[in-house]
Amino acid sequence: MKEKIILKIRQNLHIILLFAAMAAFYLTHGCPFRFFTGISCPGCGMSRAVLALIKLNPGLAIEMHPLVFLLPVAAAVYFLRKRIPKKAMTALCVTALVILTAVYIVRLNGQSNVVYADFESGLIYKFFS
Repeated sequence: MKEKIILKIRQNLHIILLFAAMAAFYLTHGCPFRFFTGISCPGCGMSRAVLALIKLNPGLAIEMHPLVFLLPVAAAVYFLRKRIPKKAMTALCVTALVILTAVYIVRLNGQSNVVYADFESGLIYKFFS
């Protein structure tokens, strides 16, 4: 049993290291997407929205990210993914991406205080200027 666990860790070590590096970057620099581009990512505000829900403040949670209430649905779909037919899973993923993209565009166009575009603050802009 112990050998199987060690084997699983070795097989997934690259993924574990990637997530560790991303977490370390996030904790020191914030959102990597915003850091490099100067543009808020589609998920910006989700962590703050979850914290607002934990503090029983649903209004602030929606303000931080309107799709915060879909997280439990996404988690359920993830854990039940082997029981969901492939076509249904594809349809759910496409629908989720369309909704996320639409909400992101609305938020990016000035409908949100959390999401913004400031290209000059991005590392890519600074590198080329």
